Amino acid sequence: MFSTGHYLILSSLSRNGPESRSELALRLGMSKAAVSSLVRDLLKQEILCEQTPVHGSGRPSVPLAVRAEAAWFIGISLQDDPAIVVLTDLHGTVHDRMELPRHADLETCVSSLCDAITHLRKGLRSAKVSGVGMALPGFVANDRQTCLACAALGWRDVDIGGVLSKRTGLPTWIENDANALILGEQLFGALRSSPDFSVIFISNGIGCANIVNGRLLRGYAGGAGEMSHAPIVTDMAHALPCRCGNRGCLETVASLLAIGNAARRAGLPGEIAELARLAAGAHPEALSILHHAGASMGLATAHLIQLIDPSHVVVMLDPNLRDGIYGHALQRETESHILRRPVSRGMIQFRDFEPDSFACGAASLAARYFIFGPDGV
Repeated sequence: MFSTGHYLILSSLSRNGPESRSELALRLGMSKAAVSSLVRDLLKQEILCEQTPVHGSGRPSVPLAVRAEAAWFIGISLQDDPAIVVLTDLHGTVHDRMELPRHADLETCVSSLCDAITHLRKGLRSAKVSGVGMALPGFVANDRQTCLACAALGWRDVDIGGVLSKRTGLPTWIENDANALILGEQLFGALRSSPDFSVIFISNGIGCANIVNGRLLRGYAGGAGEMSHAPIVTDMAHALPCRCGNRGCLETVASLLAIGNAARRAGLPGEIAELARLAAGAHPEALSILHHAGASMGLATAHLIQLIDPSHVVVMLDPNLRDGIYGHALQRETESHILRRPVSRGMIQFRDFEPDSFACGAASLAARYFIFGPDGV
């Protein structure tokens, strides 16, 4: 569809925001004539638009921007039950969404997702969906087509991308849930200009992904960032068993599931909001549980920072954890265990954990191919 030059224009405008033809030529090292020709093509296809001219000392400068409605994408999250399917534009804005049961049976799962995709596509009328992305909790092959292993669904070596693409007629890419989350942040989020940052999410499990030198750090087998199963408890006599088969993993201490289980063992309510309310009222057991969990998460985050050296770490979590003793312990423990840096203030950025985050990250997988091309993702 596009030449290398077209992708360079789209990539620059997506990463840096609106720019004039002259600014694009300077940034990309291309002649103004070449840029003008490429821009003319993209304007004709209604992928770019011209914004209000900026008046200066010379001729007015006309900023160019990527049109949000230039392309549409489907994002699927199988991270939890129910599954979430969203329809987004080229700026990552959600225009429609559906929730449906998450099925472990492959045929039932694919049929259900195809029905949801068909429904969302009908709402676009004449516009077309350009691609589909899927986020799931498990290991994904480098081709972004095959789920190598997903314990939550019982899948192993499942070509879910290929099957879904064949059934829908749409190009489909899949990715680990944490990786999809950070790729969405890199494309549409506040840190898109940062070449090195990390994202952690705290839910019933704990996920982590890292952008290093502008690229997703996948690791040898696609498992980079699996901090959920990093050992954090050194006293094995008190280490709890983890679903991975080991004991003392971070997930057994700092996740929502672990916190709820610890609260119930202490005779307290397992709901996070209620436990946080008790802790805010100085209930000793509630304070102890949340402080221990937050401090453990902070220690793991400090390990991550020392190993990866990101400019920022985005931590996505429940607001009840963020604003209470858990969030304070996480930040304090992190800051007390990392080497001093020239700019360390504001390194930890807390964000609310939104239900659609994974589905939006999944949609960004398809959007990346549209913007950067097959060689630029």
